[in-house]
Amino acid sequence: MKKGIIGIVLLLSILGLNGKAVAQSRLSLCARFDVTPQLKSYYNSLDSILQTRLGDDFLFRFTTMPSFDPEYAIQIESVEEQYFLKVISFDKNLWYAKDAAGINIDECFVELETELAEQVLYLSRQFIDNKIDSVSIGGTTDGDLYQFEINENGAISCGQIWQPAPDSPLGRFCLLCAHLKDGCLTENKSKNQ
Repeated sequence: MKKGIIGIVLLLSILGLNGKAVAQSRLSLCARFDVTPQLKSYYNSLDSILQTRLGDDFLFRFTTMPSFDPEYAIQIESVEEQYFLKVISFDKNLWYAKDAAGINIDECFVELETELAEQVLYLSRQFIDNKIDSVSIGGTTDGDLYQFEINENGAISCGQIWQPAPDSPLGRFCLLCAHLKDGCLTENKSKNQ
């Protein structure tokens, strides 16, 4: 992922994501809205796929749960003091799939430069540490739910946001995570050709 790192680092700089900006955006507590059998089934399927494909050995995980677009998750892992980015990306939305077995999942696993990994870890920790002590699902039933998780020695801290404003620090951070996903998958495809 080295080719795209300069662009991503510049993106971080341009976005102005720093401690002060992070304090102005707030995640809410993580909650699963499994109030119906369909939602419960959705979350069970998603959790099973995340566990099977990504495991629990992560420092940071970002998961998207959009109403209509395909889900994806990225996570940063550390192996022998080197950082790696692991990505899974669904080819269709899990909610609308007849069953999870019918979904194709692209995966990639690439080395991540230390400076970029540490900046993402720092920012995600700031967002999670500054979350509000309530649950918010937004003012609509359709949209995108973004979940942030930090794993510190097996203790998971989690925060989520429903439809962040695109120009807010959280909205820009979600965009950065999408760029990390796209860069990883593109690099993985070029290696396999």
